[in-house]
Amino acid sequence: MRLNCKISLIALAASLMCVSAPISSYAAKYEVVTSTKAMVARDTLQGIDMSSISNSGGASTEMYTADRMNAIVENTDLVSVVKDQDKCQFTSDIEDRARLVKSPVFMYAWGVMLLNGTCVTQDRDLAIGYIRKAADNGYAPAMVRMSQFFERGLYMGKNMNMSEQYMHTAAALGSKTARLGWADMLVRGYGTPALYEEAYGWLYHSEYEDNYSKAKKAYLESQLKKHLPPNVIARNEAFEPDY
Repeated sequence: MRLNCKISLIALAASLMCVSAPISSYAAKYEVVTSTKAMVARDTLQGIDMSSISNSGGASTEMYTADRMNAIVENTDLVSVVKDQDKCQFTSDIEDRARLVKSPVFMYAWGVMLLNGTCVTQDRDLAIGYIRKAADNGYAPAMVRMSQFFERGLYMGKNMNMSEQYMHTAAALGSKTARLGWADMLVRGYGTPALYEEAYGWLYHSEYEDNYSKAKKAYLESQLKKHLPPNVIARNEAFEPDY
């Protein structure tokens, strides 16, 4: 309702500003009215912030930027924002940025939407293609998802070597989710002991907000420390990795 009201105000302002200038014998009669209408139109337009119009349901009316979409992917549930909050209104924009612009974050988002049938007809083959392209273009959340697919054999054959490669690369890029995932894989016996030190350093210097991730981090650190000498542990705790 709020959005409709603001659009109505814009229409009102535009119509007021389109009033023809007074001419001939009607000039004196309508001059004051016309001036008043012009002032109303000006004040109306100045009072509308076009960059932040939202409706009463809390839905955004701005198209997603790459940073905004990345924040949604990293910190919230993509489906709940795109479908439940924003009512699928930016579906075509997400598709265009994925298909035409080939932005990795939007390729991933579009892939997830296709995979789940969010605002579009479900197409798993096409979805995996977009998620894989996003991963191969260096988007860490897509790499994490591909690692999970390969480990579980979802939508493709099970391949632990590919799973390890995707998760390790995402962790190296700085993904905190991937760093938890990579340490978890090492603790479960995948990878190689030669990578324990690297994984411990990454994990030790990663900060998490939610209690589950904090607890998982503490557990994985304790397990990795069992395989590392004290001097290696101390060195990694003292110096934060620069990658």
